[in-house]
Amino acid sequence: MAKRWYVIKAVSGRESAIKELIHAQLKGRKLDQYVGEMLIPAERITEVKRGKKVSSERKLYPGYIYIEMEVNGNVLDVINDVDGVTGFLGADLRNPDPLTADEAERIQKIAHAQSPDEQRQALVQIPFNLEDRVKVKEGTFAGMEGVVAEINPQKGEVRVMITVFGRQTPVWLEVWQAEPAV
Repeated sequence: MAKRWYVIKAVSGRESAIKELIHAQLKGRKLDQYVGEMLIPAERITEVKRGKKVSSERKLYPGYIYIEMEVNGNVLDVINDVDGVTGFLGADLRNPDPLTADEAERIQKIAHAQSPDEQRQALVQIPFNLEDRVKVKEGTFAGMEGVVAEINPQKGEVRVMITVFGRQTPVWLEVWQAEPAV
């Protein structure tokens, strides 16, 4: 049976410690061959505090650990018995729902991104194509419609050409500020 990606629900704020406990428990029971990689996607944030630059990590999905594993009753029992694990994502406790191939690939891209721009590109999904008609949901041009002229996946933005007073006006919008026009 091939390994697939699953989501473990864990106590928020303790994901790293729980990940280490899971790894130790599986290794101690010689079940670690059924488990591949475990990921806790986080973004690197640099901010200025008290006049000094401080770097920190913020978890993108608090309370979740992504695990590549082969479903096996013993492995599930060991993971569920770890202090801080509240179960797996999915309705059936004995048969958790795996991520789709696209979801798994996206989580890996987010977790393994080398730069903040690369990570943002993996995080932000742009549902529009060039020449799509969109409606502005928020901002100065709310309610107006236009055509997507440019897409910037690194910033998660689209440039929309809106007609204002009979002239084409370019407007940069973040993805969440636009929706497909009906």
